[in-house]
Amino acid sequence: MRPEVYRILWLKVVILTLISIVAVPNASHGLVGDTDGSFGLDGSIRTYANYIDYTRLPSFFTGDDDSDYSLQAILRVTAGGRPTELLTYEIHLVQSLIYTSADDTDTIFLFPMRARYQALDATWDQLEEGYTSARLKLDRFNIKFSFEKADLTLGRQAITFGKAYFWNPLDIFLPFEPQQLDRDYKSGVDAFRLDIPFGNFSGLNLIGVWGPKIFPESNENKTWDSSSYGSALLARVYTTMMDWDFALQGGKIYGGYQIGGGAVGEIGKLEARLEAEYLGATESDPMPFPLQGDIFEDHLTLVAGIGRMFENSFVFELEYLYNGAGDPHNLEASLLRFGLGSSLHMGEHLMGFMLKYDILPIFTSQLAWIYSISDQSSLVQPAFFLSVSDEVDLFFGATISQGERPSDANGLIPRLESEFGIYPDLYFISLKFYF
Repeated sequence: MRPEVYRILWLKVVILTLISIVAVPNASHGLVGDTDGSFGLDGSIRTYANYIDYTRLPSFFTGDDDSDYSLQAILRVTAGGRPTELLTYEIHLVQSLIYTSADDTDTIFLFPMRARYQALDATWDQLEEGYTSARLKLDRFNIKFSFEKADLTLGRQAITFGKAYFWNPLDIFLPFEPQQLDRDYKSGVDAFRLDIPFGNFSGLNLIGVWGPKIFPESNENKTWDSSSYGSALLARVYTTMMDWDFALQGGKIYGGYQIGGGAVGEIGKLEARLEAEYLGATESDPMPFPLQGDIFEDHLTLVAGIGRMFENSFVFELEYLYNGAGDPHNLEASLLRFGLGSSLHMGEHLMGFMLKYDILPIFTSQLAWIYSISDQSSLVQPAFFLSVSDEVDLFFGATISQGERPSDANGLIPRLESEFGIYPDLYFISLKFYF
């Protein structure tokens, strides 16, 4: 297909989105029915435009291109309901369309996706041609049984643990990235979950999740691919004491055995958060030559943070991350571990800082800063959010990297000099429409 054909295709996507916004003025009340009843149908359309600037990176690291751009449209249709007091169900069908000038259509800087904890291949790659790709995916499909003493949820479901803003060591099931802005929907994992309440603010969660081993074997096209290495069996207990929320969890997860805990409460007028986890790695694949060590190694991860929301809508969040899996003295190995999900970052010590303020009731500004203490590199992310109507949101901004850039070691293999110095600058705009 010619580029002109792709432009026409994207023009149709934009026109259909605008028609939908105009034609369905009360869409926020649901498209069909009510999910609190026996059946409800809702959804959203999201469009993203990204411009990636490589000009501040050395040419031997990025190639001949000075920039790339991508356009992405995502249609999410959600169905759910509670036909009986015992039974609740949820289905999310996601259709995505991507047009990009880059070789890789995965827009990892805004919309990272990982294949962990998804044993069932519930995707259909409809198109992979030239600059355009299209995919249909069942992102969630689960059923929940509500018994007198417990709730049991079966199927692909979103599971979220942890209450920190940037980093959540306890939130292991496809967590959001620290710089990710769009956090409306979390991808589901193939799991069973048993929730047993002990009281209004305490209880026990038992979770079992199936998933494949991602590396080093290349994944075959299997309808079901699960292994003991890639699966998880986890127990979590939580309670509230003296106005503080406490949680303790442990069990088998991807790559090893985890024990961890967290606490959230208030110190004066500040919200305080603490999370920590220790991973005892099981037998791990070695790093590819010439890198040393294993992909998964024993390590401690700890996050401590404070935050506050003021009456004038001003919000700030401050967090410190100790990333025991990071190695600032061997960034090449750390980059591989980060890419494979065995480390939250390449560095060992990091800070995260976020400011947010409502300039108008419908217009919000935000500034986030992630700083690597280990090598003095950072990401700065200014962003703005506009509520166009009850059903339409617009946000735009940038992610600017600072840090020492890669050097041309021996003229062959680039040497990484800092964590965020390898990032390009990113400029983005997104329109979200709910129906």
